[in-house]
Amino acid sequence: MTAHAMAGDEEKSLKAGMDGHVAKPIEPDHLFATLQKWITPGDRRDAAQSLDITPESSVPDHPQAAADKLPQSLPGFDLAAGLARLMGNKRLYRKLLLDFGRKYTAVAGDIRNALDKRDFQQAHSLVHNLKGLAGNLAAMDLQAAAVEVEKLVKGNQAASSTDQQLNQKFTDLENAIKQALEAVQALGTVAEEKPHMPSAESLTTVPPELIKDMVDRVKEAVEMGDVSQVSTVAAELKSESEDLAPICDKLLRLADDFEIDGILEFINELES
Repeated sequence: MTAHAMAGDEEKSLKAGMDGHVAKPIEPDHLFATLQKWITPGDRRDAAQSLDITPESSVPDHPQAAADKLPQSLPGFDLAAGLARLMGNKRLYRKLLLDFGRKYTAVAGDIRNALDKRDFQQAHSLVHNLKGLAGNLAAMDLQAAAVEVEKLVKGNQAASSTDQQLNQKFTDLENAIKQALEAVQALGTVAEEKPHMPSAESLTTVPPELIKDMVDRVKEAVEMGDVSQVSTVAAELKSESEDLAPICDKLLRLADDFEIDGILEFINELES
């Protein structure tokens, strides 16, 4: 898996000895098709299920929670493509959009400062990261604008890029950033959910070794970035102790949202 998605990059990967080449942003169908070339399926095969990746049904069968709602369209975004990359997970997609709106308000200024200083290494790092994020979120206009700026600040091209070229492409990027931020910020805000921690009294009935086992196993999974293993541990321990159920439910929600940092913070709080 690589961010190198230009013409000829796949051939370079194969020539270097790779078995396959999957470029970011990851398209699940392409990823699975590539893996299938090298992995022999087992005897047990789950039936394929079609995923609903439409932004929002016009006649919902039941009321949707606010965390699961998306508009029919969003300026600068291809919502259908973004949902497809997340296997139809509307809740996660909406959260990632809102996270972008909260965390990237200063990115245009940071890029501008790097360009003014002609610090092309820093400018490239910022623009490259922004390009990757835009691709994952299906922010098509923002991704395209970031690509154009990256061409001017990357490698040997940076030294020959003129101020006029940089200013023109940066203005396009700045406008795309503004449009994307305004669009996602109009969705609302992320609800801050404080985890319900069991009382010290209720935890006295849980064997200390069980709590330590959970902390150790979850931390190991977090270090590997394996949220599916966090879910497995939480589900297993929930069946072993009713008193651990609130903790395990919280871990399952965090894992479902791919909140690696949140899982680690939560488990550290429990350990302390």
